[in-house]
Amino acid sequence: MRSELIANRYAKALFDLAREEGKEEKFLEELRSVVKIVAENEELKSMLESPLYDLFLKKKILAGITSKMGLSQYMCRFLDILLEKDRFSYLEDIQKAYIEIMDEVSGKVRAKIITAIEIDDKDVEEISDALSKVIKKKISPEVSVDPSLIGGIVAEVQGMVYDGSIKRQLEKIKQSIKR
Repeated sequence: MRSELIANRYAKALFDLAREEGKEEKFLEELRSVVKIVAENEELKSMLESPLYDLFLKKKILAGITSKMGLSQYMCRFLDILLEKDRFSYLEDIQKAYIEIMDEVSGKVRAKIITAIEIDDKDVEEISDALSKVIKKKISPEVSVDPSLIGGIVAEVQGMVYDGSIKRQLEKIKQSIKR
């Protein structure tokens, strides 16, 4: 709970700045790229999150990375603040909170759509429209592929799971046979 509160506070501050500058999407894109790079490099992650390393060294290493990435001065300063306040370990949670704030402000709801095969944009739009009618809000879809579903889709929206996969149907049949 405490980590969620901290992440929300930093995400809100970053979002407010992004909104002032009219760069909400750009900041999200930059935040995602930093989270991705840090998550992919375990040594970098543990060094940046550890209080054992010198702050100056951490800032220097991070500055080298962010300059190669071409991040905005605002994002660079935000990351420096996270280092200074020993809050870098909250980076992923801050990203999630930032996305939630963006969605709330724009009236959208994130929906995870999982399919057995790749689907085209038209299908994603149709699924999003159908989900939108059910929850009466705009949908912002995040599509992923899971071949183990065999066919059909699974959609997760606002804590609800709509499972229309063949895998789930086979599980139901298996359970009914066992009874």
